[in-house]
Amino acid sequence: MAGIALHGRRLIRDQRHPGPAPLVAVVMPTFNHARFVGAAIESVLAQTFTGWELVVVDDASDDGTPDIVRAYRDDRIQLVSDGHRGLLRLRSAYEAALSRSTAPLVAILEGDDRWPPDKLSRQVPDFNPPDVVLSYGLGELIDACGIAYGLVEPPVTGPARENVPTGSILPSLLATNYLLSPTVMVRRAALDAIGGFWQPDGVPFVDHPTWLLLAQQGRFAYHPAVVGSWRRHKAQWTTRAVSDSALIPEETYLRLVVGRFADVLGPGDGADDRLARLLARHRDRAMLNQWRRALLAGDRSAVLRMFLSLVRSVRPRLAMTALLGLVLWSVGSDLEWLQRRRHRVAWPSRRRERDHPCIDSSADVGAWQRRSI
Repeated sequence: MAGIALHGRRLIRDQRHPGPAPLVAVVMPTFNHARFVGAAIESVLAQTFTGWELVVVDDASDDGTPDIVRAYRDDRIQLVSDGHRGLLRLRSAYEAALSRSTAPLVAILEGDDRWPPDKLSRQVPDFNPPDVVLSYGLGELIDACGIAYGLVEPPVTGPARENVPTGSILPSLLATNYLLSPTVMVRRAALDAIGGFWQPDGVPFVDHPTWLLLAQQGRFAYHPAVVGSWRRHKAQWTTRAVSDSALIPEETYLRLVVGRFADVLGPGDGADDRLARLLARHRDRAMLNQWRRALLAGDRSAVLRMFLSLVRSVRPRLAMTALLGLVLWSVGSDLEWLQRRRHRVAWPSRRRERDHPCIDSSADVGAWQRRSI
């Protein structure tokens, strides 16, 4: 034990861990996560499997995030902080982490998420069969205060859930990304085979495009237990992006994937028709997400505007969801209970926040919007 630092109420001591080379490289991109990054790092330190190395890549945070990371004096933790990249260059943060690690397995934990203590011990053995390229599992949703409020599970069952045969998970995964990043672990050799994490131009994330390419590399392993927690809060891109229902970043890469894997996707009406159906589904989801956010915000003008947009779409599903949402909003509720019941990605509901108040002051959202893209 060499030095001592104080972070909150936790006493952090220097740790030295001599021994075999680590098996898991933990990639942690972070930006202005001072409120959350300590919990994320401590969830790694709490792992029952200790053969890991953690590379935190800070995107020029100005809220003290790097100081919190430096306080953890464990020789398995590295901090990379070499200037602002923004979301459109997120891949470079992942590449920076990979270049500073050597482990054959790679796990993702963004600076505002966390893991259960048995995450690594559950998933590392999945890669003993050489054909497994990715492991994932049940995802837990947590709010800004770290309180769990929902679960996310795959909408597909049977062998396709584990991508057996290879590529069989693609139809469901093209329609929606249900592999939450904090639940995922991948084989580095498979990542290398696809050229690393894939971030097409103009797309502010790397996870979904990368999972689609890995689906052609081999088998997936699935755990029907929580292996990662995804935090929903106001400063996330996934929360902010719903302000524009026309924003469909998936269009950039779905066109490429559908054309490239037409033989795997099987017979149908052709790549163009399949792509049109997929994009229509993503556009519908974007509109429904905007509707859900309007109901959560409770602004009457936004609710009325989105209700009319959905009804005028002349899409029965959208119109029915608009009517259901309006009824729920009128009694002080929203559509999030339905998302949770279906084990889909949800935000904390209005009713839940009334019963379990949690002030989300995690970031200056305006400043984050100006700097992130």
